[in-house]
Amino acid sequence: MEFLGILSPIAFVFALTAITQINSLKKEIELLKEEVDKLK
Repeated sequence: MEFLGILSPIAFVFALTAITQINSLKKEIELLKEEVDKLK
């Protein structure tokens, strides 16, 4: 059980990083959609 206690903060940091990357990807996709709409 101590092993899980040690891994907990590391997993939390990785989760935050993943969420941040997903949000930036969503923003990038929105920008690309807007550009495609302008080209139509």
